[in-house]
Amino acid sequence: MRFFAAILSFLFAFFMNVRSHRISQIPRYYENDGCARIHKEYVTKNTNIFSYIDVKDCYESFPFDKEIAFQTIDTLNVLFHGFYSFLYKAREPPQKGFDYRPMDLLVQLEILKRKQYDNLFQFMDGVRKLIFELRDAHTSYTTNCFSSFVFYTNLTLYSVVTDEGVQKIKVFKDTIDPTNNNCEVTHIDGRRAIQVISEFPTFISRDLGVRFNAAIDVNYSGITFSTRIDLPGSPIMIYTLKCDNYIKVVKRSWNAIGIQSILENFNNSNTYFANICKNTTTDYKPLFDKLDEITKSHKNTYDVKSNEDVKLIYEITEFISFFKKQNFGVVKIKTEDVHLNHTLALKIIKGFKALANTGVKKVVLDLFDNFGGFVLISNFINQLLFPNNKKSSFDMDVRITEQLKPILQDLLNMTEIISSKTLKHFHSANELIGNNIITRGGVKEHYSNRFFLNDPNNYKRLISRHLITPLPWKSEDLIILTNSLCGSSCALIAEGAAEVNKVNTVAVGGFVGEPLSYASCQGGIAIDSTHIFNIICKLNLQNNTLLPKPFNFGGKLNIPSSEFYSIKNHNSLMEFTYKAADFRLFYTEQSIRDQSILWSQAVAFIGNKSKTFPK
Repeated sequence: MRFFAAILSFLFAFFMNVRSHRISQIPRYYENDGCARIHKEYVTKNTNIFSYIDVKDCYESFPFDKEIAFQTIDTLNVLFHGFYSFLYKAREPPQKGFDYRPMDLLVQLEILKRKQYDNLFQFMDGVRKLIFELRDAHTSYTTNCFSSFVFYTNLTLYSVVTDEGVQKIKVFKDTIDPTNNNCEVTHIDGRRAIQVISEFPTFISRDLGVRFNAAIDVNYSGITFSTRIDLPGSPIMIYTLKCDNYIKVVKRSWNAIGIQSILENFNNSNTYFANICKNTTTDYKPLFDKLDEITKSHKNTYDVKSNEDVKLIYEITEFISFFKKQNFGVVKIKTEDVHLNHTLALKIIKGFKALANTGVKKVVLDLFDNFGGFVLISNFINQLLFPNNKKSSFDMDVRITEQLKPILQDLLNMTEIISSKTLKHFHSANELIGNNIITRGGVKEHYSNRFFLNDPNNYKRLISRHLITPLPWKSEDLIILTNSLCGSSCALIAEGAAEVNKVNTVAVGGFVGEPLSYASCQGGIAIDSTHIFNIICKLNLQNNTLLPKPFNFGGKLNIPSSEFYSIKNHNSLMEFTYKAADFRLFYTEQSIRDQSILWSQAVAFIGNKSKTFPK
């Protein structure tokens, strides 16, 4: 069962799988049609990079359609009411440390339905931004029509804190004028840079500091302040830079980049609407690849393996690496988006044994930029590190609704879940449903009996067979290091270590003087509307008036249908519980590029009880 894997896959699962042929006809009056101008540029100049104005005009060329708008809101209402676990929890005020607007989502959707709009884009953009305000990393709404281009500038940013405790925004990489690199950015569009960045609309976390980190993350292949799917507010950004005691103003235009499978299937606004906006088939990989290609040119290129103080001990490519630096070890886990099987499990054990055999006494668990994957991976890592734990899995439940009941048996595979009470498989959906009433947001709701995910191949036994001598490190020998962008299954590793086993945590970045979460979200079983519609179709329930109707406008909603509970505090929802890191670090001009510097700073906290910056 898959969790929040690369936090961005849901942002890209909206792009067409269509034939690859070129529409050659150029409209006669293309000047007044942004979509037609894009087509003309593509055909005559053989380019896939277009102006902001052309894409904006294309997006805004479709008049507001009340039928599309009302059907979209109606479908969203049924999906949220029937399948979103946190619907009523989202009404409650946030815990101290979190920053988001509590809302009655269904009421807010109805308010959007009654507003007046100049065009269809304005309406859909309002819907998308409202759902973003949930600050739920597993929840988003995206349409094919208004997500066909990636917008980027040639300038990326980062944040440092000086020895005097002053926080500054700086240029990480300017691919047009490298002399701007490391210049301080004092203002963006005439406003304080740090304020503008903190307002960047992202849904990655309920912690504002985490959202700030995500906006200017230099290692993240996805949506940032400088690389976006949503249409930016203006065609250019104006940066005021302070470079070696002189001030300069730099203007950067937003470029829009498209992909062949979309560009070859429209020649004006009419064909764009018919072939792109109304099309519900998807092929997101080409645009994802293009986004990754763009961000790679701006990302940090420093490889810690080139550091003479760092030795690579063992590596499973694109998943987990084991390092030794000086006299301590590092386990860097990049993702949990890998399928656990017998062979992989043995490789993971081999890596941990190889690190232990180097004799290191202290270990940093590096969970930077890890957006999750499969929960079985997180359970396996926790079992390896903490074999004496009675429980390595977090309990879950599901909000039971009349919409959910008809498809519950197919939505949750009963063979993959175990009753938290009986420790046995549920025989049917009725056993799972139970009779549990919980009040959230002032509403009494029915929730399922609690459950956890099955260990299908008894990996705990495999560990005991192949790791006869347990790993030598105790909780006090370990420390977790994150930039807070540790979501879903990654968060379960962090929570398993920190909450259950008292491993200290270090978070990097955020705002000076403010605490910072060590993980971004825990969430639950992530599902999307297409999966729900497919189950409804499979069960021949299309005429059931309780169930949602497919969108009449190409789009997709992603939501968590379940929720995780704390192991220590059995009634505490992990997604809504604020947990600040024990220790704090901020980037310097050196550590933003060489992450091994942060490893050395983090390991100095091991055994430190004062919660102070290491000397």
